[in-house]
Amino acid sequence: MQASVLVLALLATESSYKSAIERPAGRLADTVQFWLGSQGPWRIRTYAIDHDIHIHSLGTAPVEPDFAQAHITKHFGDALDRQHVLSFADPADAEAVRRVLDQHGLSGTLEVAPAGFAFYNPDGNKYRTQSEPK
Repeated sequence: MQASVLVLALLATESSYKSAIERPAGRLADTVQFWLGSQGPWRIRTYAIDHDIHIHSLGTAPVEPDFAQAHITKHFGDALDRQHVLSFADPADAEAVRRVLDQHGLSGTLEVAPAGFAFYNPDGNKYRTQSEPK
């Protein structure tokens, strides 16, 4: 089994897409994530204020971690706090996932979705799509 990779960017903002609010991050931060797994690449954007999430399949073409990092830097560089590249041998193995997150100083969880992607959840609260990108 090939490892799955999560390119995770923690932003210096907390925002609400549906309410058009953006401010410096408090307890939680917005994220931009690329899940590079066996079922194709996905782009995930989370909004900390209202736990909104936007999920986009990037099709079947392979995406490399370097591309994801460059994309994040290009489009979110002014709001970027830090980036991590996390490798998971088995995203369903909770103990192994915890070790990877701990190695990067991340206290949240990895949420594995039936659709074939996973995302970093910084506080373990429920994220759900509440708005549609324009």
